[in-house]
Amino acid sequence: MTSSPTTNIPVSIPAGSGRPGSPGSAGAPGAPAPATLSGSIPSARTVLDRMLYGTPGRMRLLGLLAVVAAIVVGAVSASALLASRAAVERAANTAAQVVRAQSIQVELLRADALATNAFLVGGLESPQSATDYDAAISKVVTGLTTAAAAQPADAKALGALSDDVQTYTSLVEQARSNNRLGLPVGAQYLKEASAGLRADAMPIIRQITATNEERAKREFGRSGGVLLLFVAVVALIVLGTIAIWMARRTHRYLNRSLTAGTLLLLVGLFVAATTITSVGSATAGVAANRYQEAVDLATIRTAANDARANESLTLISRGSGATGTFEKAWKANDATVTSTLRSLGSGASIGRLWTAYGTAHTQVRTLDDGGQWDQAVAQATDDGVSGSAGTFTAFDDEVRTQRDTASTDAVAQLTGLGSSAPLYAIAIGVASLLAAWLIARGIGQRLEEYR
Repeated sequence: MTSSPTTNIPVSIPAGSGRPGSPGSAGAPGAPAPATLSGSIPSARTVLDRMLYGTPGRMRLLGLLAVVAAIVVGAVSASALLASRAAVERAANTAAQVVRAQSIQVELLRADALATNAFLVGGLESPQSATDYDAAISKVVTGLTTAAAAQPADAKALGALSDDVQTYTSLVEQARSNNRLGLPVGAQYLKEASAGLRADAMPIIRQITATNEERAKREFGRSGGVLLLFVAVVALIVLGTIAIWMARRTHRYLNRSLTAGTLLLLVGLFVAATTITSVGSATAGVAANRYQEAVDLATIRTAANDARANESLTLISRGSGATGTFEKAWKANDATVTSTLRSLGSGASIGRLWTAYGTAHTQVRTLDDGGQWDQAVAQATDDGVSGSAGTFTAFDDEVRTQRDTASTDAVAQLTGLGSSAPLYAIAIGVASLLAAWLIARGIGQRLEEYR
């Protein structure tokens, strides 16, 4: 049997699929590395190195710094404006709280003066005196509620003060009830009420007033603060330094976009600085004038009503006369009123009224010290033009009117200050963004020219 000859058929072997060690295999020495995703895309660090390489790289970096500086100038200027406005608002609110606290103190002492003076008559007090006393206490209660809502930080102290006021009014009611019955114990209740008012309630009110006066003083100072603007000035200096470097490097000394952006920032900074300075100056003016006048008038009225109550207490405490505790307290109050009036520029008319009351008080003391107690009481309760009650009422009404006007003006003036600050802040913010775009555009032009 004859076998068929073998036919050799050539077979093509794909590259890379041959035997190990063949030139086309993946493991062969010298074979090119496979193209992978990480091998085909440069790393972020490589891109950053290329972008920041050489002078173009430094120009890009300084351009970014210039844009940041422009935004910082705008942001800081706007923040300084808003901070100034906020400080003025806080100053107005705190000043109003000082007025409330002083009003509570005045009305409490006025109520005590009314109660003690009415007590001298004996039996039933006059309807007008009772009405005035109730009105004063009602103002105190309303003032406590309003003050607690306006300044939560004072809520605890005002709560304690409210308790003392309730104790005082309870003792006064017991005194009035006993006085109607002609019982001498009523005088003791009244003296206890007055002593407790001065020992317990007055220190709390003075502390609340002092705390809020200190808060107001701090806010008055903050309203004109320009410390934040120093940051903007530093940012502008950085921007100017970059512009000088760019001019020297590119030998192009006028870059319209960069110059326009820088000027825009300078205008914004100037507007912010002048507005803040103006607000600070105006705030200081209000603090030194109408606000201080309101504080002084409240001090005068407080001391005067305390003096009036002590005058009545000298008569209620028969036998103490000019050497007693209450007369010494009257003289101390008189010294306070007199010294405060001297520091008050517009206190001439008030001073004349206080002098008239002082003359009437001297007559009361002369009669009482001379053994004419009934005549002294008549003089103390006389509401005529020369009587102690009449001269004091004229004085108290005038002080109240002037004080209410001064305090209203002070709060209104403070509230109106810096009202345009938010609008300026928005405008400066928008201007800084435009300036940042102009600066980036200007540096970009120089970068293209350099290439």
